[in-house]
Amino acid sequence: MYSKHTEIFGILGFPLGHTLSPWIHNTLFQLSGYDAVYLVFENERWKEIGIGPLRDLGVKGVSVTIPFKEWAYTQADKVCESSKTMLASNTLLLRSEVEAVNTDGSGALFSILQNNPDLLDPNESKKILILGSGGSAKGILFSIAKELETNRKQQSFQRKVQILARNQSAISEIEQSLGNPAWLERTTKEDAIKNKEDYDLVIHTTPIGMKGVGGEPILDSNFFTKKHTLFDIVYNPLETNLVQIAKQKKAAIIPGYHMLLFQGIKQFELFTNTKVKQKWIRKVESILLHELKKRK
Repeated sequence: MYSKHTEIFGILGFPLGHTLSPWIHNTLFQLSGYDAVYLVFENERWKEIGIGPLRDLGVKGVSVTIPFKEWAYTQADKVCESSKTMLASNTLLLRSEVEAVNTDGSGALFSILQNNPDLLDPNESKKILILGSGGSAKGILFSIAKELETNRKQQSFQRKVQILARNQSAISEIEQSLGNPAWLERTTKEDAIKNKEDYDLVIHTTPIGMKGVGGEPILDSNFFTKKHTLFDIVYNPLETNLVQIAKQKKAAIIPGYHMLLFQGIKQFELFTNTKVKQKWIRKVESILLHELKKRK
């Protein structure tokens, strides 16, 4: 039941027929007893429409997805450090001032830490391999950088992060946005395969493997071993070809939908100023899994 006190939130983007965000947020509103509803604001003309109509409607905040994350960043009076670095935001808080936040990187970071905190220990000598150089890679790298910086015990990091991507200019942008850190390096497919024992975590950030997106996986079965952990942020399908290849070689897997789950949880906490309980996370995760399995 909704009343005049019910707060309105939603997701802004195009297309949105696939979105699972309403399942996350409306379930959390129900579990927490927070009087709110989360709607789908699907339109390909948000850049022309602007956020004025949303504010007139009384919307308190929105998740923002492709292709409007860069535009959302430009609409804010205040921006978080992650948004400023990435020049993109996936969350707008529509208060007296418009605040832009990016929770993509923190969602990925939490997914990794939940699985195995050692994978982000800056004092470990193993390397992290990032596949891709788009917006997701940028956000994840920003959060990894903050985590490494916070937990290092020495002057410089032992752990290195390498990027494997075709777009060298995009890699340059990432390097510059992070201040050209010494721990961030480039690599090639040939070198990555040759030095596969050097890595313990592989993070795939490209759309390859997503439902409806073609292309061969960047790495093949010659790369993976049981000493690797693969985090493929694609969540539809639940298992991409890359995940299946890695599983056959007994590599550990971090499910792609965990990033969707944890970035959404962070958004909910920003929207409502309510701390999410572990039992709520388990409930939302079970619902997400159920919905994803239905979409096979």
